[in-house]
Amino acid sequence: MSLFRNLRCGIQVQIIWFDQHMVQYQFSCSNGRFSSHADIYLGHDDLANRAEALRGFPARADDSRDFELGTFDPQHADGGIRMHFYCRDSRGHAAVDVQLRGDACKALGEIESVALPISIEPAGVDSFVAQVKQMDANEIGAFDCLDMAG
Repeated sequence: MSLFRNLRCGIQVQIIWFDQHMVQYQFSCSNGRFSSHADIYLGHDDLANRAEALRGFPARADDSRDFELGTFDPQHADGGIRMHFYCRDSRGHAAVDVQLRGDACKALGEIESVALPISIEPAGVDSFVAQVKQMDANEIGAFDCLDMAG
């Protein structure tokens, strides 16, 4: 059974399990046409530390940022998420291309993988980063999302 809330369009992350060494996150994404989710195991501070690199996006019209968590190696258990943040035009309209890999996925494009674009609001990125940094990694059900624009 999935613990994530009714999936809105965008990217959602929720803590579904933890111990003293790691946290199991469920990353869910939807662009209104496609949706998927994957479980990813990380160290307690990994998500907050990586999310910090997104702060201030976009700084200019040609700004792009890449963000990867989990694994895309089929030899390892676990899923993975790749996000490529970029501006779609010179006015700063932002988007993120998401690639999500489930544990049983052998290669992107195979079963248990999805790739989809999601339009986002730049201000939403900073809000997402702030919320991730405030998430309590010792609270099952702690939840954050980056909403789709529009």
